[in-house]
Amino acid sequence: MIIFFRKIRQSLLSEGKTGKYLKYAVGEIILVVIGILIAVQINNWNNRNQLEDLEIKYLIEIRNSLQFDLKDIQFNIDFNESRLRSNEIVLQYLNKEIEYSDSLKFHFANMIFTTRTLPNQSAYENLKSRGLEIITSDSLRQNITSLYSFSFHNLIDFEKQDDNSFQYGIFIPEVTKAFKIEAIWESAEPIDGQNLFENHQLKNVITTNIFIRKFMIENYYDLKENVELTIDLISQELDK
Repeated sequence: MIIFFRKIRQSLLSEGKTGKYLKYAVGEIILVVIGILIAVQINNWNNRNQLEDLEIKYLIEIRNSLQFDLKDIQFNIDFNESRLRSNEIVLQYLNKEIEYSDSLKFHFANMIFTTRTLPNQSAYENLKSRGLEIITSDSLRQNITSLYSFSFHNLIDFEKQDDNSFQYGIFIPEVTKAFKIEAIWESAEPIDGQNLFENHQLKNVITTNIFIRKFMIENYYDLKENVELTIDLISQELDK
């Protein structure tokens, strides 16, 4: 193609057609510029397609991870609700609000331990390493970032710093001093049934544990709502 254009220019010059040559040269330059612009446009189009494909890939991976996380969050809710119920029933018994029955053996053993949030963050970390700006929707990008950097982070921090410290440092030692646990979450009996009702330290830690269990359940429900919202927003973005 270059040789063809060169021959035309040489022919025009040899024939002394300078005006036509200049017009032809300008036209040739314009064609070259148009060709460059087309090539740049095609390259940009290919790059946009690649980024769109990458965005879809990351959004699908994050959505799949969050759907798995929902199961973990629901387990934490169920676990804490069971612990809460047993703590409340045992406290009612210690306050002589209900009579003793064999069913209390289960609740004596079911008061202890707590949960940990274990989000699957690999997809989000991969996105961060590649660049969060891949997510073109500002609101969706902010929502995903807030979920992982704030919602998950704050709950995990409270679990480690507060709830677990209380459980293993205060609550479980006090419960195991008062009850002989035959099988965790299944059966336990008072060690000193006569003085159990005057054990105010035990009542205090159970009361505190009830407060913490309610607080944790509320936070797990909030996290579940945030995760479900993010999944919906991702699905809406993918449908576009």
